[in-house]
Amino acid sequence: MEVLKHPKNPILTKDDVPFKVNSIFNAGAIKFNDEYLLLCRVEMPTGKSAFVKAVSKDGVNFSVDNDLCFKPEDHGDFYPYVKWGIEDVRIVKIDDIYYLTYTGYSEYMPLVVLSETKDFKNFTVKGLITEPSNKDCALFPAKINGKYYKVDRPEAGSRKDIWISESPDLIHWGNYKALASCVPGSWESDKIGGSTPPVKTSEGWLMLYHGVRGFGNSMLYKIGVMLLDANEPWKVIGRTTEPILQPEFDYERIGDVGNVVFTNGWVAEANGEIKIYYSGADSNISLATTTTDYLIGLCK
Repeated sequence: MEVLKHPKNPILTKDDVPFKVNSIFNAGAIKFNDEYLLLCRVEMPTGKSAFVKAVSKDGVNFSVDNDLCFKPEDHGDFYPYVKWGIEDVRIVKIDDIYYLTYTGYSEYMPLVVLSETKDFKNFTVKGLITEPSNKDCALFPAKINGKYYKVDRPEAGSRKDIWISESPDLIHWGNYKALASCVPGSWESDKIGGSTPPVKTSEGWLMLYHGVRGFGNSMLYKIGVMLLDANEPWKVIGRTTEPILQPEFDYERIGDVGNVVFTNGWVAEANGEIKIYYSGADSNISLATTTTDYLIGLCK
């Protein structure tokens, strides 16, 4: 099975939101109470971003809540670091807690915030887990050899690489290692960043990432896959040489930011199918389906 874009795409647009927003896009995704749950980024008329929840029985037809569930003003002492918006959440479940990693934006530049919830109604902000400038952070959904791991994308001058680090408690991070870098002259020549939280497979940790290439006066965002070692996740077993998703249709080419496909949420089913929730042109939420076996094959 290749990567197939759903015929109903886009499955969510701002017209599906029951209150006024500029756009809905870049959703974290998880299974919760036997439903598909998306924690969607919405840009409000003020220009600031916050999160709204959408749920579905079938993973295709979603109902969006009547109000925001998590916004910058809910961050207490951490509000100065998120007052311009919270963006692009990744969700993992560890034991009985759902952990959110997302970008906080303010005059201090982007950085990564960690929060937790058990019900997607009440959220506890645990703290900042990177310095600026950093984003595209996802936790591994299980400890590896007794330690938590995360990937993120710090900026160091002109370099925009994916890094991996470890923690005993999800708050204090160290043992940083560069995980993956841009490939000059390719579709991912200008910058890369982690997309979805890693998924454990029989072959290792599977994760999506985005690659960016300058194109005229704009940037082209596409999505690739990499496979990491199960016990030493800082080792890349394999990585796609071609993107698995790229802008093709009007809903991916025309919008707030043109020529972009971007994902930060997917759901791996028990039967091996994967639902990838991605956005086109920073203006909608769309769906693509594939299988873990197919993606692993691309990496090997």
